[in-house]
Amino acid sequence: MTMAFIRLFFILLFLLHFIFVSSNTGSPYPNRRRYPYHDCLQGRSLVQDKAALLAFKKSVLVDPKSTLANWEDGVHVCNFTGVTCNEQHHRVTQIDLSSSGLVGKISPSLSNLTALQLINLYENHFFSSIPPQLSSLPCLQTLVLNQNDLNGPVPDSFALLTSLIVFAVMENNLTGPLPPSFFSNCTQLKVIDLSFNYITGRIPMEIGNCPGLWTLSLYNNQFVGQLPASLTNTTLYNLDVENNHLSGELPSDLEIVLA
Repeated sequence: MTMAFIRLFFILLFLLHFIFVSSNTGSPYPNRRRYPYHDCLQGRSLVQDKAALLAFKKSVLVDPKSTLANWEDGVHVCNFTGVTCNEQHHRVTQIDLSSSGLVGKISPSLSNLTALQLINLYENHFFSSIPPQLSSLPCLQTLVLNQNDLNGPVPDSFALLTSLIVFAVMENNLTGPLPPSFFSNCTQLKVIDLSFNYITGRIPMEIGNCPGLWTLSLYNNQFVGQLPASLTNTTLYNLDVENNHLSGELPSDLEIVLA
């Protein structure tokens, strides 16, 4: 069993727990939400949500399993494969198209789905950059883009995702430095998985602004410098920074995490 598989297993185990709790209670952390979810449900409708999803479908070039076959005008949007709706408020809240083998770009039209809490595009072949427009999803809690062909940097604008709890982009072709602004307002963030990419530069000291951070996997990138001492401000349980170009000693309080 490879280290990558073990890492992915534990991340997915956490995600499954998170999705289950989220779908049954509306939020796994109801007392900590930075953005009132009822505000996300206002101002748009299922008609606009459907238009956004149909625009997303147009950006898909190959659909080998016909996952999106029923994404049509004549089908109710809540019956689209991989789509979950909030029946009470009539909005799309989750998109799960994992392991569908889809090829194409991630359409910026997803940014119009303002009630989204979860996007899971794990194990597809989406290419090009991550649309910075996704930062306009104020209640997005889980963004899983593992095992695609995405390139370019992590968007600076993702600092606006103040409800984000899970950010997983393992096994892509992301490059450039990790923007310090990403950690400027990350009090909800618990899981970051950037492993198996080509991200460069130093690990931003601003990561210490994420007090609830539980898992940080930067395995197999091109980070340099020392681990920031600010990591001791977090509640890290899993830390993986192997296969980088890091130097210096570990902050003493992290030795327990790595033991």
